[in-house]
Amino acid sequence: MRILIVEDSKINQFIARDTLVKFDIDCDIEYAQDGEEALNFIFQDQIDLVLLDIIMPKLSGLQVLEYLHVSEIKYMPKIIMLTTINDSKTLKACFDLGASDYIKKPFEEMDFISRINSTLREIANEKKLKQTAELLENQNAELKKVNDSLKEAQYHLVQKEKLVAIGELAAGIAHEINNPLAFVISNYTNIRQYVDSFENYIKDMIFKLDREDATLESIRTDNHFYWNKYDMDFVFDDFPELINDSQKGLDRVAKIVSSMRNFARISDENYFEYVDPNELIEEVLIVVNNEVKYVATVEKTLAPCPPVFCNKGQIEQVLVNLIINAAHAIKGYRTDGTGLIKINTVPDLEGVTLSIGDNGCGITEDNLSKIFDPFFTTKPVGQGTGLGLSISYNIIVDKHKGKINVDTVIGEGTSFKIWIPYTQPI
Repeated sequence: MRILIVEDSKINQFIARDTLVKFDIDCDIEYAQDGEEALNFIFQDQIDLVLLDIIMPKLSGLQVLEYLHVSEIKYMPKIIMLTTINDSKTLKACFDLGASDYIKKPFEEMDFISRINSTLREIANEKKLKQTAELLENQNAELKKVNDSLKEAQYHLVQKEKLVAIGELAAGIAHEINNPLAFVISNYTNIRQYVDSFENYIKDMIFKLDREDATLESIRTDNHFYWNKYDMDFVFDDFPELINDSQKGLDRVAKIVSSMRNFARISDENYFEYVDPNELIEEVLIVVNNEVKYVATVEKTLAPCPPVFCNKGQIEQVLVNLIINAAHAIKGYRTDGTGLIKINTVPDLEGVTLSIGDNGCGITEDNLSKIFDPFFTTKPVGQGTGLGLSISYNIIVDKHKGKINVDTVIGEGTSFKIWIPYTQPI
């Protein structure tokens, strides 16, 4: 603790010093005889407490306070005024400019030391508070850094799980695309033949029309001949159907690619938009169709729903995970073609419930309490990361402020219900 005694009277300096020493005040003492010297001390060195005389040559104590009041100083000391005057206006002006207390001269020992001790305790408390605040600030900065690291790790974990799902779906998606493409390619071969028939028919007819001896009757005869030769009745009948069927096949491919692209995209975890939950389900069903169609029939009951403000990519990821889990629960358990996945949407006043139920094997009581734990899985090694339901819980509950519940009966099946609010809290 450093104390600066600013007093033009050497006697008062010594009295103040001796009193501090007598009462074992643990401090270093500096001296200044006028305001200018006092300011030099304050700006050059860290001073904790200034005992400042009001009436001095060059700069008065009040002028020193005024200067400090408008100056930018890194460490502002506590200031106790030393005065012989009883002018309340002057004292008020001192307090307005930042003085903490005042001591009357000539010094009364107990009054002097009690005011000094009170101010020193205040300084010590402020230092402790400042140190605590700095410590808390540093700890908060460290916690923020750790939290940011965890968020980044979690984000990459979510994306990794999505990539795992994409890998599992890739073969099925390729098959889904291959079927309509093969159909279109087959149709294209026939269309090419029909175009050749059109071309040959037109060329032959032009040749006949260009003959000088062509008559209306001969043209009619030739037209009938070539029309039958190239089977134009069948061509005109079948050609539009081939075009329509090919268009449907290409639309199917485009829809599959679009749905897969939307699911596979690396979405901004903080980007939320209004999405129709029923459209979201239809899009997801296209992505998982090949995983589901060989093991279960999908039964949909989709009620009209208001749009939900959500992160579309994340909700898609949850739905894909739940539907694939339902298919896996049925596969190998119901081999008689009776597998069933029921998907329902039920809106209420504040949000919408999406239900995905299956008639698979069900979940045992022991496993039920652990299904949302990270890395827990009942699938064979290499067939699951154990992160799907954990990430789904985080997406629905933590990121969308929703709910996720599960009902299950061994041998009868499992139903997951996720509830998502229409809007997110600001």
